[in-house]
Amino acid sequence: MSSYTLRGDCMNQDEAKPLWNGQSLDTAARDVLARELEDALAKILEAWFPRCVDQEHGGFLSDFDYRWRPRGPQLKMLEYQTRMLRLISRAAAHPRFESYRQYATHGFQYLRDVMWDREFGGWFRMLDHTGKPLEAGTKHGHGASYGIAAYIAYFELTSDPQALTLAQEAFQWLEKAGHDSEYGGYYALYTREGMPILSREQCPIPNLVRDCIGTPLGFKDANTNGDMLETMVDLYRVSPDEKVKARLLEMLHIVRDIMVVPPGAVHMYFQPNWTPVPDIARYSYGINTSNILAKASRSPCLESDTKTRDVVKSVVDTVLQYGWDASRGGFFYGGSTFGPTHLEDIIVFIDTKFWWPQAEGMRALLRLALLYPDDERNYMQRFHQLWSYIKEYIIDARRGGWLWVGKDSRPRRWRSAKATPWKEPSHEVHSLLECLRLLRS
Repeated sequence: MSSYTLRGDCMNQDEAKPLWNGQSLDTAARDVLARELEDALAKILEAWFPRCVDQEHGGFLSDFDYRWRPRGPQLKMLEYQTRMLRLISRAAAHPRFESYRQYATHGFQYLRDVMWDREFGGWFRMLDHTGKPLEAGTKHGHGASYGIAAYIAYFELTSDPQALTLAQEAFQWLEKAGHDSEYGGYYALYTREGMPILSREQCPIPNLVRDCIGTPLGFKDANTNGDMLETMVDLYRVSPDEKVKARLLEMLHIVRDIMVVPPGAVHMYFQPNWTPVPDIARYSYGINTSNILAKASRSPCLESDTKTRDVVKSVVDTVLQYGWDASRGGFFYGGSTFGPTHLEDIIVFIDTKFWWPQAEGMRALLRLALLYPDDERNYMQRFHQLWSYIKEYIIDARRGGWLWVGKDSRPRRWRSAKATPWKEPSHEVHSLLECLRLLRS
């Protein structure tokens, strides 16, 4: 199949006329772009599967160097295992990728039989490659939210009733272990027995000040609670009871009305009562939060949710203003709320362009391009600039997969690992699947 780069002067090889003109896509352009993105998705899956499948110990291997050679301890981290199960379950639901269904079953069995704590419930956050619990058997809400979502994705793929039952059981465990009944939302780190860890004194891991995702002990964070919102949207879709609905609406209020503040900035850390704690602005999480809120706004229990849609637009607009590379395209990681700022003679700005914000940016920009085709920001133009950037600087056309960072922002890091416990292809797979849905809906 031919590959097309859609620009203002792009020509359909059969019809010899522009496919994309200005800020909108016609039917032919949508079809060509969808085929190109589908081919890109196929290449990602081919790069990862079956090489990441651990046939000896179960689950998925998490350490590969830039040449895709297995390197490292191959730890089994909950986030990695659950993200892999979720992405392959969703991809296998696409007619073109049905053959990947077997890997979803493989991942489901590992999550069910090895990572779940049969004595106290909940998933261990970290195991060694053989399945032995590490980190004093502690558990974490960030990975648990992905675990529930992964079970739901597998249930929607297979209609296996056990997957739905296990998702509901995991939700009930998480309610007891992490939910704050006084102020709402979720604490992140728990003991093996299922008690929230709110101080260093309560923590069985010596000298721990911040948890595995950087959240200070006893605080709440946007990363865990934003992903909780997405998980509640998924859970309500397959299990629409009143308790799940109440939690979905609670998390929507927290993410949309507390985490996000005008002009579209996203706070990262909070006191237990949701008072924000000052910190740097992460433009990357802004893009991710916009996608979570956009998904929530489509939930059946929200009907026409114009308020959420307005917040989504404000977040993306703010990131475009302060975190977008106007020269080459792509999103910078972070800085101050209003871009680079001076602290004495030091400029505070993180200009690295990691792979995952670029992936999340694709669906964020395409969504707004279709919703607001006449907006002065020209989201469609930005989308094409971003996709061109990804193809030139992020995709490894020689060896497959996506690089950790854009070759323009950190040239010496092109040899960074293709996979670590924190790098798997969920962001790019989900974003491409969402772009396909948007183009073909």
